[in-house]
Amino acid sequence: LHARYVLQLLSETRRVLKEMPNITHLSTSYSKEITVCGKYHSSLSKCPFFFFLQNGLPSEQNRYVFNGDFVDRGKNSMEILIILFAFLLIYPNDLHLNRGNHEDYIMNLRYGFTKEVSKKYKVRFIHLLLYFLVVL
Repeated sequence: LHARYVLQLLSETRRVLKEMPNITHLSTSYSKEITVCGKYHSSLSKCPFFFFLQNGLPSEQNRYVFNGDFVDRGKNSMEILIILFAFLLIYPNDLHLNRGNHEDYIMNLRYGFTKEVSKKYKVRFIHLLLYFLVVL
């Protein structure tokens, strides 16, 4: 995805996240389900699409919680983030993202996300993206 569109996606995602509370309380009942997914580490084999194909799209009756560690240790961190952020914008009340320890500047430097972004986008863009993840 071209950097211009990634920046637009990040900007809109940041706007939506700033409007949300820091803590979200979710509950289940007989009519509602919550699917908890996590530990991607940039693996496309654990892509959200597979969860949606198996369990259905996010909705009020079918909520999703994605537990952090979306990036690092692989070559598809950007793609995972793009997919998760796009679905968050489409389903802001039914898809929830928890930040993991790999959504941290130092972890990104150590485990590969910074290098991945620098290969795919201009260096100036890296700092903006990493800053975005820190405030996430």
